[in-house]
Amino acid sequence: MNLQRFRSRLMAAQFNGKLWFVMAVTMAMSNLLLTSHVITNDSREKTILVPPKLEQPFWIHGNEASPEYLIQVGEWFAGLLLSYTPKNLDYRIQTFLRYASPGAYSVLQTQLFDEAKRIKQHEMSAMFFPTDARVRGEYVAIFGQQVIRVGKEIVSEKTIAYRLKFQFQSGFVHVTEFKEVQHDKPFVIHHATDPAR
Repeated sequence: MNLQRFRSRLMAAQFNGKLWFVMAVTMAMSNLLLTSHVITNDSREKTILVPPKLEQPFWIHGNEASPEYLIQVGEWFAGLLLSYTPKNLDYRIQTFLRYASPGAYSVLQTQLFDEAKRIKQHEMSAMFFPTDARVRGEYVAIFGQQVIRVGKEIVSEKTIAYRLKFQFQSGFVHVTEFKEVQHDKPFVIHHATDPAR
């Protein structure tokens, strides 16, 4: 009787041992599959937005953004710095510098402060009207008409082109360059030490 009970318990224990072994192997394999999926799968989220102040939908995917986003942001930055009065210029520059890349901040700050000093000395104001925009990689070229006034008199009305360079970090845009460029060659890079506005 005891022998029969012992054999029954032994068989149950062996069955349970095999069952637990199969479950452990299955769980280990599922963990390996899950690990390989996490490593190889691009799990970054791609969100398509239509915000109220921008006119076209765009996407941001990790450290990349759609050309539509770059154009709209580029036009906003260009308008921020190229339309001004002596009274609102400091505010516009400070707003722009909030988006400056940490590595380019001091260069952009010096460039913009020097320009602001000249604008205030001559009591200039300007309006910028964008007419076109092009994207190449992280660069955006904005083309348009700028009307410059001294007092109420128009002293300049010209077609200009500016190039911005963007850097993305975790979906946040940073500006690393803002400079006037040739209208017909906006993406030609000259290796100058100080980008001129």
